[in-house]
Amino acid sequence: MNFFHKKTDFDFKVSVCICTRNRPQELSKALKSVEGSTYPAFEVIVSDDSTNDDTKTLISSYFLGVKYLDGPRKGLGANRNNILKAVTGSHVLFIDDDVVLNESFLEMMCNHLAYLADKENLEKLIVSGIENKNGQLVFPGEQSFVGWQNVSYKEGDIIKTVVINSALFPTALFKETLFDEKLVYGNDEVDLTTRAIKKGFKIKLFPEAINFHFPSEINRDYYEPYHDASRIYVTFKRYFATENHKLKAIFYLVYVFIHTVAFNWRYRGISGLIGTFRYTFPKSLLFIIDWLINDGFKSLKT
Repeated sequence: MNFFHKKTDFDFKVSVCICTRNRPQELSKALKSVEGSTYPAFEVIVSDDSTNDDTKTLISSYFLGVKYLDGPRKGLGANRNNILKAVTGSHVLFIDDDVVLNESFLEMMCNHLAYLADKENLEKLIVSGIENKNGQLVFPGEQSFVGWQNVSYKEGDIIKTVVINSALFPTALFKETLFDEKLVYGNDEVDLTTRAIKKGFKIKLFPEAINFHFPSEINRDYYEPYHDASRIYVTFKRYFATENHKLKAIFYLVYVFIHTVAFNWRYRGISGLIGTFRYTFPKSLLFIIDWLINDGFKSLKT
């Protein structure tokens, strides 16, 4: 099984990176789909946060061309950064372990990059395709005030978000910006891309490039307590530091707590309220306080 770069008309070396946790069956399908790509990946890297050795055994038995890394087991943000340490390609594609790579995705993306080469600085360009999620097409969405990615971009808007499973990043980005390792699950890509835009990177949408996402139920219970907390933390950080609107960030924090209580009470009932006060508020405040102490207050000097 050969995942490595073959001579083509392009010079783009795409590192396909897959962070995984306890999903060897899904991962096997993802890796087989990469093998079938019409434009060969330069390298395939798996960083494994699993709680057992099933994934390591899978890789060593059936996918010898894959670089296998033991993950840090601290969540998705740390796992993504772990995998980036091993990247040697010119571009990075992150796909989840429950994603199937469209056989023509990499070829279409690299053709598109070649087309844009005379128009854009490719070292500062992120290209986002879209995904087919169980039959529903998912496009990049801007964040609403409370942080949900449900605002559709209009023509002429500056795109600040991506569909992570269908986005091609220049490796140069990760020399300047890494994923936030407080983020165990959720909104890690929004945090990354909004900060990238601030640093002068640009996102182009290429909706013709589509990958397939079949969300697995495995790990959902593990990730669920972090989802709303991550959204609140990332959105606060965006307002406070990336956009440098301190008063907006403070108002947001008050508003989003009230909104979260009301939303979870209406749509999830008593169990939603319990989760809000047991997980969402404590975790989001812990993230915010830790970030402010270590990084956030530095932005007051800018």
